Amino acid sequence: MKNKRFIIILTVIIVIGGVVAIYNFSSNPASAYLSEEEAKEKVSNQFSGEIMELELDEENNRKVYEVEIKGTDRDYELKIDAETGEILLLNEKTDTLKDNSTTKEKTPDDHDNTAQENENETDIKDEQNEETKQQSNNSNNTLISAEEARAIATDQYPGTITDFEQDEDDGTYLYEIEVRTDTHEVDLEIDGYTGSIISISKDDLDDE
Repeated sequence: MKNKRFIIILTVIIVIGGVVAIYNFSSNPASAYLSEEEAKEKVSNQFSGEIMELELDEENNRKVYEVEIKGTDRDYELKIDAETGEILLLNEKTDTLKDNSTTKEKTPDDHDNTAQENENETDIKDEQNEETKQQSNNSNNTLISAEEARAIATDQYPGTITDFEQDEDDGTYLYEIEVRTDTHEVDLEIDGYTGSIISISKDDLDDE
């Protein structure tokens, strides 16, 4: 009788231990990934704008967050490593000034009103264009320093800067920086005025 009771107790202990082990095995991998809130916080700290979409996906046996951000003057599409938070891909789109004018059919009765409306629309457009130019001049007066550009690059990808260049293309000033980390060789382009990271290119280091 005692042996039977001992066997029952031992069986229960084994079953409970197995359930706990299975739970830990299944839950530990998920806990290694960033939560959606952590991913949002990391992205919001680096890019200004409203997060329109954040989705966990899998690419090449790697969990990634696909993120879309709508800013005031530009939109971002990026992918970040769901485990490390590292930016894997960044696309930046700059908004262009849209023509909001409308075309109305003119009749003899409303010809004068239409002409006045067109004149008002022209004045508004001129004011908008002038304001845009002033804002552009104000924001583009000062280049960020080379040290600031270096800090932006190494904050994003801690490592050694192996190449650093300042370039100008059609009035746009860029810092082209190459950073060597423990696992990757990263090429970045940084806007010389805003400090925004415009593009990122990464290559895995060959095993030595």
